[in-house]
Parts: sequence; structure tokens; C-alpha cells
Amino acid sequence: MNNLSHALQAWVSRLGADCVVTDEASLSRAETATYATPQRIPAVLRPADRAEVQACLRIAHEYRVPVYPISTGKNWGYGSRVPVQDGCVVIDLGRLNRIVAYDEALAYVTVEPGVTQRQLYEFLQARGSRLFLSATGSTPDSSLIGNILERGLGEGPYGDRFSYVCALEVVLPTGETLTTGFGRFPSAHAAPINRWGVGPYLDGLFTQSNLGIVTQMTLWLTPLPHTFHLFWYAVDDDARLGPLVDALRELRLTGVVQSAFVIANDVRVFSNLQQYPWAAADGATPLPPALREALRRQHGVGRWNGEGALYAVSEAHGQALRQVIEARLGPVTDSLHFLDDAVARQPGPQLAAAFPGADLDTLLTGYWDNPKRGVPTEQFLRMAYWRKRNPRPAQGMDLDRDGCGLFWCAPAAPFDGAHVQRVASLLTETTEAYGYEPNIGLNCISERNINVTAAVIYDRDVAGEDERALACYHALTGRVTQAGYYPYRLGTHGMTSLPPAQDDYGPILARLKQALDPNGVLAPGRYEFST
Repeated sequence: MNNLSHALQAWVSRLGADCVVTDEASLSRAETATYATPQRIPAVLRPADRAEVQACLRIAHEYRVPVYPISTGKNWGYGSRVPVQDGCVVIDLGRLNRIVAYDEALAYVTVEPGVTQRQLYEFLQARGSRLFLSATGSTPDSSLIGNILERGLGEGPYGDRFSYVCALEVVLPTGETLTTGFGRFPSAHAAPINRWGVGPYLDGLFTQSNLGIVTQMTLWLTPLPHTFHLFWYAVDDDARLGPLVDALRELRLTGVVQSAFVIANDVRVFSNLQQYPWAAADGATPLPPALREALRRQHGVGRWNGEGALYAVSEAHGQALRQVIEARLGPVTDSLHFLDDAVARQPGPQLAAAFPGADLDTLLTGYWDNPKRGVPTEQFLRMAYWRKRNPRPAQGMDLDRDGCGLFWCAPAAPFDGAHVQRVASLLTETTEAYGYEPNIGLNCISERNINVTAAVIYDRDVAGEDERALACYHALTGRVTQAGYYPYRLGTHGMTSLPPAQDDYGPILARLKQALDPNGVLAPGRYEFST
């Protein structure tokens, strides 16, 4: 504690008292996540630039006080702002919110960790840019860098977001700095457009790790297409999921579909459209099968539902791609619909006929304000309020503040119908056994890989639910890893949930940690695999 007291004095001297937060209310908010978190935070630091981040780490290193960096703290379902271990001082990077560089012709932008999806979208809109960034389903106020460093997913051509970044500026736990790629050389013209540079490629060391704090990153953007189409498809039987997945893999591998997309089960769709039907279910959980079927009919959705995008260089190109998709997906789906800008701009009988029974206002909002067009939206946050009994906010959703319970179990699987059906079956059986609805999304992030996201959604205000939901999460992780499907991302509650590796990964990682962080002060316990 004496070390902490001295460190706090040093941080106040360097940052100013206003940027060393120790009041009880602020610390309580920082200690709150979408699941129970016993960790206590003694202080929150708010540096304003790289030099202040360096100072924060040098002081932590000197006094051997553990620190935990966050960008905007919206890591909902994985720990929010809460450190993995107790007693860590949080370094909040939200004040590092500059857009440092932007190039329309070469399609890149350089940002700091406090820059959000909303901020970049508004920046591009204000300049009349023809570029966009594949957006995530998280809040528009989430950090771009924070999500990328967790290897988070977007929807659109650059959905595997870490594959389209370079030139990381990193502060090491000792206060030293490095810039990856060509960025370490003065006046390097290729720094923002060449991922590799010369020599060993270090960027990956600073994703899902505790080896350094990234204070700047260059992101590559996508030009808006000449012609844009959205298409929706569904299957009404779990047995048809496998053939659908195989058909979509073929379309991705051949380049007909170039964007990342999500296939969602019925429960995920329901949870975005409404809250749990407590009255109709007479308070029973999980959702009774007959009521689940009735909700499918009510909302016009299938057991599995997908949305894709076409990015075409001309109208003729768009129509040709559409014909290929219709020919391939038509036989393996129960419904398939397309919408383009021309029809969406003049909604009328044609649109109503194409989508019978649909809420056209909701349909058009989802078409124009779509992550596949680079538009960040809150619409996918609504699912976290599924089990809440009080109405969800119309806007400004905050899952931590509102007591939304959420765990993510996120196994990676081959883009193969048989594998996907097996994973979905395991997740469904286990979730229902613990009294929750299987809320599953298949994030088709590349041509060969699907990152499956299973959400355990509950109400934190109900006594005992934190414990039951955590038990469900651990059971899910155990089932899928035993079957060979390992999570691509972990929350603070799951850092020790994986079985031992069969190689020397853990000891080698420990040696890297010792070399870069000899006093072990940066984010202890975060993605550490020592055995």
C-alpha cells in the first residue's frame, strides 16, 4: 500500500489531480461489468497523450504498482473496464482521441485509442469522404483500437479488422516506445500502407496481450461501392443450416460475396426486436418451444437468418453477382430477398410486395444505417436487454449501468456445414440446460473461418443469476473446447479457462513478458498462459 501511495503522489504530480480519479462513485462505476466482478480498483488515471502514458508506466514500473489499460471501457460481455486481477490502477486512454492522419486517395486513417466508431464515421461524413470502415455491432462509442486489439469483428469487406491495420505506436511497460513496420524510420513514406516493414513482424505481440499499450494505429478503409445490394435469407429447419453454410463458403471463396457477415439464430433476432415475452410465457424460462415458434411466425424469421452485402462497380456487375447468389442460395434457403438503393429510395408497392408483412420503416432503417455500409449503430445492443423486465432505453444504452447480464462464449470453427451444426448443437444443449435461450451468431469473418458468438443473457438484478450465468459460461467453454473448438477471444472471467497447450507457447510467452515487463506491472493475468 505504501508503494501505491507514493505512486499516486507521483501520478498527481505528472497528470494533475483532476486526472487521477479516486472518488468512490467513479471507482464503483469502473468496477462494474455485465457480470459479477469482485476486483477492486484503487484509482483511474486519465493521461492525455503518449508522453503522459509513458510517465504513467514509468511510475508504475518504479513503484511496482499494477496498471490496466482501457480505451473507452465498452468491452461489454468480456469485462468492460474491469481488470483481470484485483488492485490494478486503471489507465483510461479516452482522452487520447485524435485523428492524427487521413488520406482519401490511399484510403487510410491514423487514430488514437480514444477515437470511437461514431467519431470516425462523423469525421468521414463531414469531409464528404467516399471511404468507410467496417463497423462492429457494439456501441458507436466503442474504441476502434480497443476492438482491433481484441481481434474484434466488423461487418463489411474488412471484417477481420486486424488484417487491415499497420504502424502501431506502442508504449512498453518500462516507458520505452516502438512503432511497428516502417514507422520506426524517419519520414518513411510507406509507413501507413505497408503492414510488414522490414525485419520481424511485431504487431501481433500487442493484440490480446499485456506486453504494451498501443497509443496510435493506422486503419485501412474501403471505398464506397458504385452499387450496393443487401440480401436476406433464412432456413426454417436446423438440418438445413449445414448446406446453407457450405453454399456461403463457396460464394466467399470465389469472391462473389466479399464482406464479412453474420448468420443469426431465431433467438438472436427476437432479442433485437423485443424483450422476453414474460406474460406470454407466464414467467417461465427458458422460452417454451411453442412460444418460440409463435415468435418466429410473428416476426417472419427462420430458425437461422442471414444478411449479406454486394459491393459492385456497376449496375450490370451488381445484377450479375445477384444472379449467381440467387442460383446458389435459392435451393438451400426457404426465403431469399434483395434490396438496392434504387428501390430503397422509392419505397412503395414494389418494396411491400418483396417483403410481405415486414415493417418497412424498420427494414429501411436497417438498410441505410447498416454496419456493412460503415454506419455504427446501437441496434444490436438491444439484445442485451432481452431478459430485463423494465423497458430498454430508446438510445444511449449502457449495459453496465442498466444491469444487463452478458457473457460471450466465442469458439472458432471451420467454415464447414458439419462443423457449424455440431458447434451450434453443443451451444444450444448446454445453454438450455442452464435455463437460458441459445442466442447464437455465426460470424463469417473470412473464407475459411467462422467465429461463433454465443451470448448468455440475463438480468443482473435477479438474485442468483450472476452465479448461474457464470456456471453456464464455464460449461459452454468446457463443452466446445473438449470438442476441439477453442475461443478466439476471452473475457476477464475466462483467462484461465483453456486447457494446457501441447507445446511451449506458455513458457515462451512468459519469457517475452519478463523481457518487456520485468516488474510485471502491466495488466497482470491478461492472456497469460504460463502452463
